[in-house]
Amino acid sequence: MAGIKKLFKSVVTVTIFAVLTRTLSFIFKIYLSRTLGAEVVGLYQICLSAFFLFSALGASGLPTVLSRKIAEERALKPDSNGHAQITSTLILGILVSAVSIGIIYLFKPCLGAVFTDKRAVPLFYIMLPALLSSCIYSIIRSWFWGRKQFTYFSITETLEEVLRILFTALFVSGAFAGIGGAYGIALAFTISDATVAVLLIALFFFKGGRLQKPVRLSEIAKPALPVTAMRVFGCLASTLLAILLPARLIDAGYSISEATASFGRIAGMANPLLFAPNAIIASMTIVLVPEMSENGIKNNYQLLNRQINGGINFALLISGFFMVAFCALGRNLTELLFADTVSGEYLQAASLFMLLVPVNMITTSTLNSIGMEKENFFSFLAGTVFMLAAVYFLPQYIGLYSVVAATAISLILCCACNLYYLKKRINLRFGFLKTILMVSLFALPSIFFTKWVYALLVDLIGLFAMLLAFSAGSVMFGTLAYLFGVLNFESILNYKKLRKGASGIALS
Repeated sequence: MAGIKKLFKSVVTVTIFAVLTRTLSFIFKIYLSRTLGAEVVGLYQICLSAFFLFSALGASGLPTVLSRKIAEERALKPDSNGHAQITSTLILGILVSAVSIGIIYLFKPCLGAVFTDKRAVPLFYIMLPALLSSCIYSIIRSWFWGRKQFTYFSITETLEEVLRILFTALFVSGAFAGIGGAYGIALAFTISDATVAVLLIALFFFKGGRLQKPVRLSEIAKPALPVTAMRVFGCLASTLLAILLPARLIDAGYSISEATASFGRIAGMANPLLFAPNAIIASMTIVLVPEMSENGIKNNYQLLNRQINGGINFALLISGFFMVAFCALGRNLTELLFADTVSGEYLQAASLFMLLVPVNMITTSTLNSIGMEKENFFSFLAGTVFMLAAVYFLPQYIGLYSVVAATAISLILCCACNLYYLKKRINLRFGFLKTILMVSLFALPSIFFTKWVYALLVDLIGLFAMLLAFSAGSVMFGTLAYLFGVLNFESILNYKKLRKGASGIALS
């Protein structure tokens, strides 16, 4: 009973901080869009995509493997502190990040040919020092993650977002001569990242962390390689998308400004809304990863099966609520928040594949948790290749919506491959498929009901009609899910049902 309560408390803690962080980030993007416009947001997103590409080398696979190694060792030796593992990880991460920075500066004259909009180049170099601080920041956070100290893991991410907003507001306001617009955003990114890294180092030593003789570097580097490759290819795909999509839109008849603004609408306006449920889903995944690592090292596949299916069922319900809202009134929502309707039309179309996202997220995390990083990379590679091909060929036919089609293709392939590998390794049961079908069926009438309520009330109460329509649609969706047994409160509250793996949205 105590274990279930602790798990639930951890999920709630991580979720609170994650929702707060995403909310602040969302408000921040609204501020940027309204203050600086879609074009500046597009420039910033292009730089961010390039930054994440190089950041993935030292701040992706290594932290993931570190958290798994610590969780596995603590499952066998509860008093383990993970000091040797984090020392090795820091050595590798700092080395990779430093080399990356050196190579980027060495090839500085060539970088202008990479970006579609050359105005992004100086912004990228302002953000470049954050490669090192991001690496240190990610590795120390993963040390807390593997030890299930989720409060420290989560609060630092929220703090980084707060500092980024404060520094951006300061620089964009014109308080410092010569710093403003996109340059102010880039400088705020670097300063906030470095500040949080320093604070995390202090917190690490304050909570008893130490550096000691490292384990063999190969023990960390070898399993980290496929995860790093996956993240690098993922960031490379995002970077290519930031370059390829505007270029293909220009070929389809868009001007340079229109193409850059279109990318800004997707990355800076629609996607923050589209991926809003990920704040909750990722919180649950973060808490489950150490648990799944422990079950994997102990070969407890029965409990691992329950955790995977229960986690996906819960995530599907969360995504279902958001899908109803976005599919029904996405255009109205972005018009209200960003004074832009095109991003809302994209949001409505993209919301149709939202139910694939939680399946991909949880199965991906599971593969990494049980040492199947290589298989995870192959799944991702298949999805990414087809996604980029779709973005290259489809814009001339469907414009911005080529990204919707490309993302859907990628998610379908990734999910199929992940499920195949898990079926082969742990004989995964596919109980969540029924939940996907039921959630889809419940969403249809709820979407039409939401639209009807909004149309009925908008002329009477204006903006409040959207809030009431969203609430009405959510109530209808939740009621249908409860009546048909998909949303099962008893399975959350009753420990015995949890232990027996009862249906519903229980985590295990």
